[in-house]
Amino acid sequence: MTTNYNHAEIYRSFMSELQSSYLTDDAAAPLWSKVCAAIQQEARTGNKFEFLRWTSLNDFSVPEEWVPDICYTALRKSSNWSTKWFPLTRETKVGRPKDFSKDFGTSPILVQHAYHLLQYEEATSSSLVDCDVIFEVGGGYGSFCRLLRNAGFSGLHIIYDLPHVLAIQRLYLGLSGYDEAPDIMGYEPGGHRFCLVTEDTLDRVVGALASSRFRVAFVATWSLSEFPLAARERVLSPFLDICCRYMIAYQPEFMGISNIEYFNDVQGRRPQLQWKREALPPSSYLFV
Repeated sequence: MTTNYNHAEIYRSFMSELQSSYLTDDAAAPLWSKVCAAIQQEARTGNKFEFLRWTSLNDFSVPEEWVPDICYTALRKSSNWSTKWFPLTRETKVGRPKDFSKDFGTSPILVQHAYHLLQYEEATSSSLVDCDVIFEVGGGYGSFCRLLRNAGFSGLHIIYDLPHVLAIQRLYLGLSGYDEAPDIMGYEPGGHRFCLVTEDTLDRVVGALASSRFRVAFVATWSLSEFPLAARERVLSPFLDICCRYMIAYQPEFMGISNIEYFNDVQGRRPQLQWKREALPPSSYLFV
């Protein structure tokens, strides 16, 4: 497969995709509906080479003050800093990621993502990269997908998100030279691919994974905890019977919903799993 690195051509495809994207009334919380509308507007007026600096993407390419100091400190203190975490936190120029004052070679979001992975591996003594499939709920602009591939993941990375955000992910991952699997059906392990999934194609993905023998990891860092209850149940419930590993991060409360109670209930639905809860104040991790 020949990879297309032509920025102008990839951006034209991105704009075409955005123009045809829409949300149903119940597809997202009001906050995210506004974000999607802002992405659509800013794509027409913003600097196309610096899309990670767009105001509409601030929640995805997070500012440095949102990343706790412990994230970078823990990475630097790791005995694997020079051999693993330093290489994994090196940024690219694609989209012009935000600067990180403690280390100009990385970005706040990449530091945060690397810390997620460090915490998961230390808490579980296992890894996500030896799974066949990673199903990520809310993939930001694609940074975690890139990090996991660089960490050695060579399977299928599926991202479930809103159409406008999927367009950003396709733009970023396409400009990064990654190959897309247009459909999960017929996929066989052997080479990294990403696959972008909307509400319309979720059932097809669930069915394919449920009937496969793939080792599937479920990843949702804050995204799931910001869904309306019906929407989070729509995606999480079927995957509780499919996945063997889980990386979830959530804040205590979101728009009146107690995420502490919700994720306590999630643990109770598969009590046979060795759930591990780790702190990232004021948030929490839930790992298997």
